[in-house]
Amino acid sequence: MKPSESVPSSVHEMQNDDSVSFLPGERDLEQVAFCEMERSPSVWDHTKEWFTARFVPSRSCVNASLRRHIPLVDHLSHYSWKKDLPNDVLSGVTVGVMHIPFGMAYGLMSTLPVIYGLNTSFFPVLIYSLLGTSRHISVGTFAVTCLMLAEMINNHQFQFASYVSVEEPESLSNDSLVSNFTVYAPVDGESPVEVEQKLLVAITITFVAGVIQLVLSFFHMGMVNTYLSDAVVGGVTTGAAFHILTSQVKDILGIRFKLAGGAHFFPRTWIEIFRHIGESNPATVIISAVSMTIVSVVKTHVNERFAKRLPFPVPVEMGMVVVATLVSSLANLEQRFSVRLVGTVPSGFPRPRLPVFSAMHLVLQDAIVMAVVSFALNVSVARLFAKKHEYRIDPTQELLAYGVGNVFSSFFESYVLCAALARSVVQEASGGRTQLAGLVSCAVVAIFLLFLGPLLQPLPQAVLASIVLVALKRMYLQVFDLRTLWHVDKLEMLVWIVTFASVLIIDVAPGLLIGVVFNLFLLIVRAQLAAMALLGQLELAALRVNENLDTSRELPSTKILRFEHSLFYANAWRFKKLVREMAPLPGSKGCSGDSSRLHHLILDCSCISYADTAGAKAIAKIVKEYQAAQVSVHVCHCRESLLGVLQRGQFLQDVDKRVLQASIETALEDIPLSKQTGQNEATIC
Repeated sequence: MKPSESVPSSVHEMQNDDSVSFLPGERDLEQVAFCEMERSPSVWDHTKEWFTARFVPSRSCVNASLRRHIPLVDHLSHYSWKKDLPNDVLSGVTVGVMHIPFGMAYGLMSTLPVIYGLNTSFFPVLIYSLLGTSRHISVGTFAVTCLMLAEMINNHQFQFASYVSVEEPESLSNDSLVSNFTVYAPVDGESPVEVEQKLLVAITITFVAGVIQLVLSFFHMGMVNTYLSDAVVGGVTTGAAFHILTSQVKDILGIRFKLAGGAHFFPRTWIEIFRHIGESNPATVIISAVSMTIVSVVKTHVNERFAKRLPFPVPVEMGMVVVATLVSSLANLEQRFSVRLVGTVPSGFPRPRLPVFSAMHLVLQDAIVMAVVSFALNVSVARLFAKKHEYRIDPTQELLAYGVGNVFSSFFESYVLCAALARSVVQEASGGRTQLAGLVSCAVVAIFLLFLGPLLQPLPQAVLASIVLVALKRMYLQVFDLRTLWHVDKLEMLVWIVTFASVLIIDVAPGLLIGVVFNLFLLIVRAQLAAMALLGQLELAALRVNENLDTSRELPSTKILRFEHSLFYANAWRFKKLVREMAPLPGSKGCSGDSSRLHHLILDCSCISYADTAGAKAIAKIVKEYQAAQVSVHVCHCRESLLGVLQRGQFLQDVDKRVLQASIETALEDIPLSKQTGQNEATIC
């Protein structure tokens, strides 16, 4: 380059300098490169990139999150609209029709007006249909939770007296879609103030129970239901069924007295029943007898007998409600025969209202019980259908669904949701494929709430009580589970009896607690009563439990023992005791003569899944004790957890560890060698 030639001082001068030649298309590429050279990423660019990478989810992440937290989205992604939609619609309509009589009946059982049971048949179902992982259960009202709620209401009703604010009846409006808050008092002639107190207790317990379930879901505590064994759940539900029967007898007979809530509900209520039985209303007794007979006959001899032929079960409960309402209205049963009726049923949805946050500490204990029991009942029903249809439920997501459902519903005058086995069976039997059936049932209940509720005002309460008693037939028959438990596990049968008796005599919540504590206590008893199996050898060289097989034979001068439980401080003493009894040392009481002298002891530890220091010390003590008596000891099939405790604690540091075996068979192969050498060896396998 000549000195007279000027060099472009900037990129822009190079671009504008015609003397600089570019190949075709090279100028455009150079311009992009020059722009990138001039503009470096700013702090804002780095911040935006960092924030997007960490906090802005991708489309795939959003889809995965929706599928995980709103299971209905995942179900519908594999949904056959042409094949499955008609089944879900039919199932939803059938279950929705069932919701109406059961919601009213269980509403009365909770000592609240029927409208609140109908609210519980709508709002929680709407939430669970979106968030629940079970495709077949029908949530809403259930007898056990309504009974528990009734007792909790009786315990806390007057503590909420200072929070009551009742509107005048003139302000009620049944013409609007959203009715003003109203207090109806059809239950034993209670005043509006008393009903308002009960409602505040119910929605506050529901809110707190929902919050507890959300907290359990956040910490992935879906395994909490594992502490409620089948025996405990069976005892609680059966005892609660008899509580429910007791609570409905006064409506069946048409007698009036205030139910005695709290402890000893069952015996105290029956005392009152026999005291007032002479005041029974003949017309009410006849209505109850006819209703129970018709509902029972249709359910047993039509729905159950022809279940495979019928497209859906006959909605006998709803039919009974309609017929009874017409008969009551035409015959004027209330005026002529003093038959108690359901009373006013408002139309429209309730206005949102807040629970009593300042009184949450008063119901915390009851809310915890309600949250755990309702969750356990829901999951037990959900697992039943999941096992039948080969899909899995997520207990943590179920907790989330119940928690959100209860918290949301508590603002709309509803109470704790629970799955009902009877409705769930109908939903599954009528062809339900997904929780889309739940949304359809919500539509049916919504139509009733908006337009048809007031038509059922003449319905006798005895009809609803009869429907409840017939619906609990399965729960009464759980008593016969004792026969099976007697043959399978007598200790489990004892858990069932103790739980059932505690619920029946004391109350549902204390009975549940007693059942759980007693069941955990029996786990310790089982550990302390752990068995020690004496193994023998079959002709095919297979080792089996000696006392159960007559064809097995015990090896001469050799004892093979297997401790059939984890080994820890509670049963370490039993381990040593059983070993000494089943393999007596030479010269001890159990050893007679040289012919039966013990030369070899093999301890099979394959069943010891866990061992603490006390268990490891027990094994080490037996090894050293028998070696001191010139007996060769072999400890076989040790798991890594047991080996780790033995090695870290150096419990066998004084024992010869040169021979390590992997099984009992290899230990047996080594026995002749040990006998020839006369060495006392401890084999850890």
